Amino acid sequence: MASWHPSLTARIGVRLIGIALLLGLRPESVRLHRLVEQSTTITPAQALLAATCFISASLGAMLLVCGPNLWKPVSVARRWHGHAVDGRGHSR
Repeated sequence: MASWHPSLTARIGVRLIGIALLLGLRPESVRLHRLVEQSTTITPAQALLAATCFISASLGAMLLVCGPNLWKPVSVARRWHGHAVDGRGHSR
């Protein structure tokens, strides 16, 4: 696997995307709050918007805090190399 070292531009860009996702939560949350006030039951639109808020917050925080470290190569123990499992969960 090729060694990957993010440039300064990539490190800043990934964090800026995280900030943008977090800033985008403001209009989403305002809209969700208005939808919740309008009805006493959960509508599909409310559930979808709540899921979008959750995903935006999670991805934004992850990109802001971890940045390009998310794509760093990870070493895998030798015992897991070439290990295959069939569809029934049995080792081959």
